[in-house]
Amino acid sequence: MNKNIKQELNTYAVIVTYANRFHLLGQVIDSCFLEGVDKVIVIDNNSEQESRTQLENLESRISDKLKVVYLDKNIGSAGGYKKGLEEAYNDVDCEYIWLLDDDNQPQKDSLDALKDFWHSLQQEDKKDKVSLLSYRKDRIAFKEAIMTNNPDLVLGRKNSFLGFHIMDLPKKVIKVLKRKLNIQTFKENENVKSGLVSLAPYGGMFFHKNIIKTIGYPNEDFFVYADDHDWSYRITKNGGFIYLVLNSLVDDIDTSWNLKEKTISPFYSFLNQGSDFRVYYSVRNRVFFEKNLIQNKWIYNSQLQLFIFFLSFYKNTKNKKRYEVFKNAIDDGLNNKLGKIIIKEKDYR
Repeated sequence: MNKNIKQELNTYAVIVTYANRFHLLGQVIDSCFLEGVDKVIVIDNNSEQESRTQLENLESRISDKLKVVYLDKNIGSAGGYKKGLEEAYNDVDCEYIWLLDDDNQPQKDSLDALKDFWHSLQQEDKKDKVSLLSYRKDRIAFKEAIMTNNPDLVLGRKNSFLGFHIMDLPKKVIKVLKRKLNIQTFKENENVKSGLVSLAPYGGMFFHKNIIKTIGYPNEDFFVYADDHDWSYRITKNGGFIYLVLNSLVDDIDTSWNLKEKTISPFYSFLNQGSDFRVYYSVRNRVFFEKNLIQNKWIYNSQLQLFIFFLSFYKNTKNKKRYEVFKNAIDDGLNNKLGKIIIKEKDYR
């Protein structure tokens, strides 16, 4: 495609950072500019002083291409991306937005691949209803979804609880074993370069800013985890489309905790891995989000009770507190109790 035509798609990258992660963020920003991003907006979610100082120094050198919003408290991924989207939307020079995590490093020609696909997409209302998604290789389910022409694969079966459904158990065990043995779990098709998925993570989403008028901003009450799924799924629910573009590659240079610590048994993981904070928010928010997928409450409640039954086999004196955190997270999700909470041991005795 003509380079001048590509340049017409004025693109802002929106990134949220926190803690002490400039060693990752700096690489992502550099790659954004190498790929032709016109401006980068960073939301600094009350990061540590070392990281913030480095970011301030970088901003002072390239203030025309980098805007940083420094927050004095961490408002989570939901609040951070909402703030970043507001900044981009209200900038008159911004047309297209590319969301990235602070460890999502765009690879060569990744932005051009998105622009090429966007131009080739023959859909009149695409500015209001379409998002593209760069491919992150550790998100295998997304590639499998387009290879099998099953957009809802990334959602999970209807009426499942935390992605668990007794009918899927044999298939999931076999799939996990194959992945651990590096055996392909689905048939690759070289002719498939893109396809539809029903939702997306923030990291890699590309869209015209008009879509915000259609689906609004992320729900800040999620705070962290599943807020991206809740937000992106609004595209699908509103009759829109999310296209995964395989030749737009983004590398995760720091692996997510849930991927690092994945085991064959989710029951073991929830009670023995991660932190109370991560387990509480990921479970509560997923339970809340799953209400989109319930078609039969009796079946859903059956899956919930089965999950708790299997989970109880992994309960012991060492993880008793975590078990209570897990149960409270379910109750809060079912009862629509969102928002940021302070997780203390005494809260779960």
